Amino acid sequence: MTHHPDHEVELYRDDGLYRVFVDLQEFDPEDIEVAWVRDRLTVAARRTGGPGSSRVFDHQVNVPCAVDPDGITATYRDGVLDVELPVDRDENPPGRQIEIEG
Repeated sequence: MTHHPDHEVELYRDDGLYRVFVDLQEFDPEDIEVAWVRDRLTVAARRTGGPGSSRVFDHQVNVPCAVDPDGITATYRDGVLDVELPVDRDENPPGRQIEIEG
């Protein structure tokens, strides 16, 4: 069953991976490009209709943890792009815990 997002783009954490759902119902799969660039998921879609008619979608999604880029997968069903980004378990989490003095 396909998850239909309530918003144009939704990000979820699901155990050991992040899932990004993108509503692209006005586009065909061949119109869509997905890339992992500089620790961001980039989704771009372009569709040219008749003269003077075109649709463009460009969006970047920041993911709060390190991702294993070789494990990223994307599927497109019923107008929804579903991208799975596995968390890189070998990478230290970004940032550090701050101790509170008092």
